[in-house]
Amino acid sequence: MTAWWREPSRGQWASFVAAWLGWVLDAFDFTIFLLVMKQIAAEFGETYVATAGSIALTLLTRLLGAMVAGWAADRFGRKWPLMISIAWFAVCDGLVSLAPSFGWVLALRALFGFGMGAEWTAGATLAMENWPERTRGLASGVLQGSWAIGYLLAGLVAGAVVPTWGWRALFLIAALPALLVLPIRAFVPESEAWSTSRRESPPRASWRDLASTPGVLRRLVWSAGFLAAGFCGYYALTGTYAVLLQDTLGQTLPQVSWHVALFNVGMLVGAAACGALAMRKGVPLAVGLAAGLMIVATPLYLGAEPAMLAVGAFAGGVFGAGSSGTTPLLLTSLFPTAVRARAVGLAYQLGAVPAAFVPMAIAALAGSKILTLGESMGVATVGAQTLVIAMLLIRPR
Repeated sequence: MTAWWREPSRGQWASFVAAWLGWVLDAFDFTIFLLVMKQIAAEFGETYVATAGSIALTLLTRLLGAMVAGWAADRFGRKWPLMISIAWFAVCDGLVSLAPSFGWVLALRALFGFGMGAEWTAGATLAMENWPERTRGLASGVLQGSWAIGYLLAGLVAGAVVPTWGWRALFLIAALPALLVLPIRAFVPESEAWSTSRRESPPRASWRDLASTPGVLRRLVWSAGFLAAGFCGYYALTGTYAVLLQDTLGQTLPQVSWHVALFNVGMLVGAAACGALAMRKGVPLAVGLAAGLMIVATPLYLGAEPAMLAVGAFAGGVFGAGSSGTTPLLLTSLFPTAVRARAVGLAYQLGAVPAAFVPMAIAALAGSKILTLGESMGVATVGAQTLVIAMLLIRPR
């Protein structure tokens, strides 16, 4: 049997690497904000609730970006929407470095969210359609796990840059991903599945197709609910994690960067493992196992035993975020080619809508003194992981 890494063609590898790098850089540009919320709040005289609310705004505009990119990707192909979205989110995030007020930060991060939603929709569809079926589960895990690399890099760069040059310099660096458009234009082929579908039936890309294609609407509703539970769990863990480490646990920014790095190494390992396990044993087993273990590991992640904080950070990444490695495989397998980009993008970003309010709700609950910040994060995390398991029990057959 041919070794798995020799099976993909040069064009298939190029498509996968483009989507992988796009998601790495998308993650970097998104998560740098999480790491410097405290500094931004201090400069503009805002509360943590307000800065956490900007996360909600970013995630909400992702839905619009996904809808536009999904329509364009089904109508015109996957490649151009991917290129445009990468340039869009990089430029918008880079301009945050020049923001004269918090209102400008909000506006630019909202525009960034539009490009972020578009990038995942086009990139994940392109990568999964072009990759050989035999190892698509592993590829799914590696692709989604690339978010962890972007978050890890954000933590390392923030720890090195912010103490010396301030938070604005971090957003200047965030503009660099726009350069990725050039090699994508030169080396990445269009999706073979989309090209074949176009030859057989010219694409119309009408949104009515989602309702009229048998089984699509039911699968769309379930997948959006399932992803909502997963997203809520992820943002419960990460949305205010840097604030918890600094204000509650007394960590410096370089120490925060170290624990963020451990979390993301854990996510990278967990995503690849969950993707491979899902391909062999099914998504329910892979995701359910990770969710159950995250419930157990939540106290360690939140610093209940300070000496074990590093172990908790790594475990949080493996179990709390690693199950996301099944997402590209799951979504692209649920929907037919003709409506795939729209359905995948819509399901993914609809799932992100409820999660958009999780960091703000946690910050508000902690600010009301009903619970501490750590307790608020713990309740949200355990609740979300329990909901993930419940959604698996009603998955469509």
